[in-house]
Amino acid sequence: MKKLFTLLALTVGFTINAQSDSQGNTNFGTRSLDSNTSGSNNSAFGYQPLKSNTTGNDNTAFGGKSLEFNTTGTDNSASGAYSLRNNTTGNYNTASGNRSLYSNTIGDYNTASGNRSLYSNTTGDKNTASGYASLYFNTTGDENTASGYQSLYSNTTGGENTASGYQSLYSNTTGIQNTASGVYSLYYNTVGYEKTAVGYSALERNTTGIQNTASGVYSLYYNTAGNNNTSSGYESLSLNTTGNNNTASGYFSLNSNTTGANNTAFGYKAEASANNATNQTVIGYEATGQVDNSVVLGNDDVIAVYMGEDSGAKVYAGEGSFTGNMTIGGDVVVSSDARLKANIMSLGSTLAKLLLIDGKSYTMKKDGKQKIGVLAQDIQKVFPELVTTDDKDMLAVNYQGLVPVLINAIKEQDNKISRLESLVEKLISDK
Repeated sequence: MKKLFTLLALTVGFTINAQSDSQGNTNFGTRSLDSNTSGSNNSAFGYQPLKSNTTGNDNTAFGGKSLEFNTTGTDNSASGAYSLRNNTTGNYNTASGNRSLYSNTIGDYNTASGNRSLYSNTTGDKNTASGYASLYFNTTGDENTASGYQSLYSNTTGGENTASGYQSLYSNTTGIQNTASGVYSLYYNTVGYEKTAVGYSALERNTTGIQNTASGVYSLYYNTAGNNNTSSGYESLSLNTTGNNNTASGYFSLNSNTTGANNTAFGYKAEASANNATNQTVIGYEATGQVDNSVVLGNDDVIAVYMGEDSGAKVYAGEGSFTGNMTIGGDVVVSSDARLKANIMSLGSTLAKLLLIDGKSYTMKKDGKQKIGVLAQDIQKVFPELVTTDDKDMLAVNYQGLVPVLINAIKEQDNKISRLESLVEKLISDK
């Protein structure tokens, strides 16, 4: 009962001490609305709130020295000691929390919620800050949104940034159009622009890199100046520093890349062959790139690759290398148009050289299979054009290239047979 009487006494006391005028203004507290002349529909509660207001309308100030220096600004709401204290002519601002939007003078359409949020803002417009000291140093930056303790803390003039999470985009000063969601995401970014980071410490170390997108804990963590990278997955591209134009999707994908560029990796721990690899495409679980400017499909356990679900899809490629058997259900057609060739000459006599080659039977060391063929070293001695060396210094034979050699040898042998037949016929007729 005593509490009820106390509440009634406070209510009566407030009603008696609160002042209202014909212009719809209400004030309660020492020097509240002290200088008002023609301003209307203002409400001031506390020590010196809206003290300097003269003609500003529709303002609400609740808390000691809130909106203290406002003169002609309208439609502002300040709740908390010193909130919007220095606002003079700024309009449509909302500040909630001790010293929120403290330094704002003429900035419009700002919303600050949290102790010292948007504290340094002076003329910046359309900013939204929620959380202790969020957008603290923003002065003239526009259209920023910060949610979380000290998010976008150091931003001064950067605009159109969105930060959500503890100290997200903390160091950003003039960078624009960045989006950070997650604790420490884009923490060190200063002037880089057009980046998106989602996840704990995503793109945390980025400073000047532009147009990067990171999704996942620690994704693109160490990136500083690398541009146009996209990563999705835990620690994907996490060690990248200055590499550009890389795309990684999957847990630890392209994790070891630092300065490599133009690489694409899809799959759990899909990696390029080196930290400075270039233009490698790696697809599959724990697949690893081999050399630059190459594509890897699958890891060591993959036993088949189907194109178009084995429905007859065409595969277009340049040179190829196969270490196992190849089975072809159709014809093997080799491009041989004369219009593609220059310096065309007949091979001439090939029989003598062909006789130096001996067909062999042998057993393959890797699988023990019995084979029939030739030895590359034998071919290299007489037809070096038909032998190539791979990157492991192993020799290979162009068996298809032996066809014209055989054709000319058969023609040469046929010519000899024809001459012998003629000689036999002559000997028979002379008897």
